[in-house]
Amino acid sequence: MSIPSPKFLGAALLAALVALGAPQALAQPAPPLGADDGRLYVFGGPAGLVAQKNDQLSGERGGGALIAGAGWKLLPYLSIEGGLFFAARGLDTPAATTPPAGTFQNTPDTTIGTGGGYVSIKGHFQAGPLEPYVGLGVGRYSSEWRTTTEAPGCQRDCADTGPRITSTSRDTGYHLAVGTDYRFLRRNAISVEVRQLKLDARFDDIGVGKVHAGGTLLWVGYRRYFF
Repeated sequence: MSIPSPKFLGAALLAALVALGAPQALAQPAPPLGADDGRLYVFGGPAGLVAQKNDQLSGERGGGALIAGAGWKLLPYLSIEGGLFFAARGLDTPAATTPPAGTFQNTPDTTIGTGGGYVSIKGHFQAGPLEPYVGLGVGRYSSEWRTTTEAPGCQRDCADTGPRITSTSRDTGYHLAVGTDYRFLRRNAISVEVRQLKLDARFDDIGVGKVHAGGTLLWVGYRRYFF
């Protein structure tokens, strides 16, 4: 018996592939990155805060924030997520929260810290390794006003040793987010997001009144998908 030539074997293999429909399968494009990335994901990262201004305050300075949480993809283009939010900003101490003269030294230090949790719904769009999204959310936040001073005559470690004025406000806030994920691996992504947070706090007990405690955030984070 003679051994079939390589040309004959190649032709036979090609005929078998045609019969099995392999060329059609090979011709189909590869699935887009992230097509089987899983539904559950966690995320976290820092953000810069551009504080919303208030007419009765001065010297309001942008601060930092931290956003982290988890989400679930209901559909390839729709997800729901819950997160935790923490932010802080500085400002000039107004007369209303300045302790009586002679009870402290140097200039009082005032900050507004905000923390809470939120839920949001997001719409996703596939664009290769990029996945742009838009989101709407609502949260419950606690904002704390803190004015601290240095005790008269203090020489070392003087921060927050003098009179202190604090107030806490618990309020509902809303946000709109626009961002994109960049999938550098099938289940790993770097995220960049711009978020506008609408949040009003009330510090009536210390004579400050209503304060816009929200602002614009630029968030950069890491997102990890699971099953």
